Amino acid sequence: MVGKRIRGGPNTSHLKANRAARAQAASRWTLRAWRRALLIGALAFLLGRASIDHAVAPFALAYYAVVMALAGERRAWPAYAGILGAFTAGVDGGLELAAAIVLYKLVHRMIFRRKTADIIWAPVLAGAVGFVVHLATFGTSLTFAEALLAFSQGALVTILALIFLQCIHLFLGQELTRTLRYEQVMSVVILIASVIMGFDGLAIHGVPLALLAIDWIVLVLSVTGIGPAVSGAVAISMLSLLSHQASLMEVAVLGFIALICGLMRDANRFAVAATFVAGVGVLTLAYAHAYAPLLVQMTAAGAASVLYLLTPRSLFAELRSFVPGTPEHSADERTRAERVHALMTEKIHEVSQIFEELADTFSDVSGNDYLLMRDLVTQTIQKTRDSVCSLCPRQTLCWGREMLQTYNAMKHTLTQIESANGRRAAPTPELRDRCIRLDPMMSTLRYNLDLTHRDYKWLKKMMEERKLVAHQLAGVADVVRAIAKELEMEQKTLLSDREKIVSALEELGLYVDDVRIVSLEPGRVEIEVVQPSESAHETSARMIAPLLSGILGEHITVAKLSVPPHGGPCTATFASARQYQVHAAAMAIAKDGRPVSGDTHTAVDLGNGRYALAISDGMGNGERAKQESKSAIDLLKRLMKAGFDEKLAVRTINSALVLRSREEMFTTLDMAVIDLFHAKCEFLKVGSAPSYIKRGQEVIKVTGNSVPIGILEEIEVQTIEVQLLPGDVLILVSDGIYDAAPEGADTDDWVQAALAQIRSTDPQALVDELVEMAVEASHGKVRDDMTAVAAVIERYQEQWAAIRLPNVPSLRSAERKRRMA
Repeated sequence: MVGKRIRGGPNTSHLKANRAARAQAASRWTLRAWRRALLIGALAFLLGRASIDHAVAPFALAYYAVVMALAGERRAWPAYAGILGAFTAGVDGGLELAAAIVLYKLVHRMIFRRKTADIIWAPVLAGAVGFVVHLATFGTSLTFAEALLAFSQGALVTILALIFLQCIHLFLGQELTRTLRYEQVMSVVILIASVIMGFDGLAIHGVPLALLAIDWIVLVLSVTGIGPAVSGAVAISMLSLLSHQASLMEVAVLGFIALICGLMRDANRFAVAATFVAGVGVLTLAYAHAYAPLLVQMTAAGAASVLYLLTPRSLFAELRSFVPGTPEHSADERTRAERVHALMTEKIHEVSQIFEELADTFSDVSGNDYLLMRDLVTQTIQKTRDSVCSLCPRQTLCWGREMLQTYNAMKHTLTQIESANGRRAAPTPELRDRCIRLDPMMSTLRYNLDLTHRDYKWLKKMMEERKLVAHQLAGVADVVRAIAKELEMEQKTLLSDREKIVSALEELGLYVDDVRIVSLEPGRVEIEVVQPSESAHETSARMIAPLLSGILGEHITVAKLSVPPHGGPCTATFASARQYQVHAAAMAIAKDGRPVSGDTHTAVDLGNGRYALAISDGMGNGERAKQESKSAIDLLKRLMKAGFDEKLAVRTINSALVLRSREEMFTTLDMAVIDLFHAKCEFLKVGSAPSYIKRGQEVIKVTGNSVPIGILEEIEVQTIEVQLLPGDVLILVSDGIYDAAPEGADTDDWVQAALAQIRSTDPQALVDELVEMAVEASHGKVRDDMTAVAAVIERYQEQWAAIRLPNVPSLRSAERKRRMA
């Protein structure tokens, strides 16, 4: 019963199901492999039969060299079918091809025996082998014409091999991309034309198989559109002229019919087939004026149409997926992009989790101050015991049966020594009664206690630094996670939204080369449009930007326009227009007219609708102070542009200044971050002078009281949020201006009073006048570096009205509108 239960249990059935699934997958793989081998062999057989006027036959050797180079010698065995095909056309041709393939393999092994052959050498080597073998077929009585014919054989082998290299990977199942370049499309056409030349001499009831194959290929290519159909029809029929399988009139007829059928690529297949047969009949009758050629052409066209109707739709879908501009290609590209996008998002999530785990590791400081101090006290007592008690005759008694009493006596004595604050402390009575080596015991306890205090300070500093690193890693994890969320949100919408934008542009009568969507998040829109015309700026400003404004429901502006110097496609970048704009200016002078000021200032657009003003005042003056303040400002800009929170960015700068050097280095930081969508300003003040907001005749002072960065391991970053109004002027000043108060004037009020006297609201004029007043207040002496930064807040003036088309829906879904609100 047990055996039966095991055999019929769920584990056994699961194993059987896995084996069946693996067997089914293996059978599918084997079937695909054999189908691919049969395809390669069939192509080789027909290429072996192909020749140019029965004089040169370069196709099979070029094909074999490329298949061997791409698939390897072991997987190139189906290409030997070319020898069989050559024997069906003639014994001499078969022997020549067999000798050429054998010689090619021998030479390839000899040359590339110890190193991997570069794929570009395969066409050159095959051409040389083809030239030598064909030259040898003429024997010793060689004429100039025969030598020239042998040279043409080698040259054609090399050229065809280079062409086949562009497309053979499609038949070997090694396609790296689903988008074929124009030269790859033409390479496939030339390969097909070469294969069709292998039908030379084959006919059914007087109808050449080559003509039937050409008609069927033209019908199949018509599903890809006008370009591939016409170029394929002309190229195939022109190459057929070399083997006398077509005439110039037939080339013209096929080219024109391919144009008509390419226009009907989305029509019913019966309509395309009927149009093809009718077109062949009418055009052939127009130039032939005879019944016999008309019958042959109509029979071939009818048979090709039947084959076209019997061709599986999957072949058409597969073919269209390689041609840009078709719905199948767009769907395939969308699927691939979504797959890559999902993989990228997953990897970014994994990176954020790694940073989170690192942050948890650094923040996991085991224990607290009490446990840390207890461990250090135990360590101090243990060191003292090893040093003093190791040679004492009472060691066994004190640290054996009475170990707890001895430990408490030494601990209480340590507490008494620590409470003495440097004064000489007496041992506790319990230690005096117990220890017979009291003097060395007390001196060793005092020495080890000093070491313990030192170790405690360093351990505390290390714990604080670990916490800081943990905060920084957590901040990086938040930034990475935010990027992953943005990618995840846009993953399902960008490609479909791109198609909607392209459709809207076409409805407006604008045809662009490409539309690339970087972001559609409200307030952070970024879209690149590639236009073929050189007057792209006018089109972008007058039509595309208003149209995007209507589609996206927010004002869109032309952020950037890239125009090639010698003409060509122009790329316009469209981005969200801010509700407010900032115009900033600065004025700085160094102490006593020195060439270098210790202050550093910046006014930078951080992106994402944020604008930052900052002043950093390094310790002292001159080059050293300049380096301190500049390093703080540069690091601050990079961190905030990367998406770091303002407080975390300041703490990171503080940690960098603390750890960078053992010397005393510190700097103040005064920063204002303006939200350009709501005009809210967040001040971050670290040891800096007050900031001011000039609103008409009123001057508002914003103060803080934290210490400069670079002094303490942990600093408190003060943030003050103020709602700005249009026309407000924001002023940041360094200590040199704030401390330049006139004699008898209140330091806290003089800058505020000076700003109230200034009538100009132009930022540059305001800071120039303020610095001039500060110099006058110091009686013409610049006692410290002086820097002032001012910025005026204004409403953004829309340059155009939005264009809303009735048939184009808005891209803003209800969810996005709620998020924007």
